[in-house]
Amino acid sequence: MILSVTAAAANEARTPICAIDMGSNSFRRIVGSFEKGRYEQRNIERRTLGVGDDVARHGRISDPKLAEIEEALSEFKTSCETEGAARVVAIGTSAFREAPNGARAVEIAAKLGIPMEIATEKRESELAYLVGSLGQDGYAVIENGSRSIELVSKDGRAPRYVVFNLGYRLAYEEFFAGADDPEAASVAFRDRLRQEARKAPFMRGKKKLVGVEFGEMVDVLFEPGEVDGRVFTRQELKQKLHQITTSRADEFQVLKKKKDIDRALPRLVVAAFLTEEFGYSRLELTERELGTGLIIEAGLHF
Repeated sequence: MILSVTAAAANEARTPICAIDMGSNSFRRIVGSFEKGRYEQRNIERRTLGVGDDVARHGRISDPKLAEIEEALSEFKTSCETEGAARVVAIGTSAFREAPNGARAVEIAAKLGIPMEIATEKRESELAYLVGSLGQDGYAVIENGSRSIELVSKDGRAPRYVVFNLGYRLAYEEFFAGADDPEAASVAFRDRLRQEARKAPFMRGKKKLVGVEFGEMVDVLFEPGEVDGRVFTRQELKQKLHQITTSRADEFQVLKKKKDIDRALPRLVVAAFLTEEFGYSRLELTERELGTGLIIEAGLHF
């Protein structure tokens, strides 16, 4: 039986796609599909490569790090094929934009048969919006990565966005790592966030505020539980932040020794401050990560 073009396209939409999200700190191999507004994730695999730190240290992606990238992509592709993914795609984010030799990663991926793009700020924001909204209009999305934060909304037109380099790793090192006073550190970080938030009035008044990549904030600072669809009220976020910022200096030092606090604490400040700054009473989280946007985008095209 010969399938029509429409039927063949529908079959391809249902077949899982493997998206490799090459973040500044971690790579993620995501296998999933998107059809008729429903996203289904089959598998996710994470690997910490620290490309952003490598670029900061060397001013480029070092040769040993390029070899690590090639090894990770090769193993990821093999796993994707084993799981029956229709195709494998990859995207690099801010560290690859900043590195003068970021295109070397594209060449390595191409050698392995993986189409890879280095996302512009606009492109990364578009994908972040798809992750947070599943393609629906009228949402405001905060995506908090390791090096950058994307603020993006869409209402019947092209997404409007602001991107700034205050991701959790940069923010923790600048404001919290050497601090003794948690309140002073939090205030300084909020002051910087306020400067950026003023550039994003388009984030106000949407039907929902969604947070992308806030899972570690939940795991480290709140009661464990499902991240996807979890809602935090503005009051809950402010109360947790107040609990930390009013702690004694010795208590703050103990907190900073907690595993993954560098990933969690800056995100809590972002969540609490921007929820209030943009006038929302609640923040809804999604477990979906940036690479999921490639899968959702493919499904929307069918």
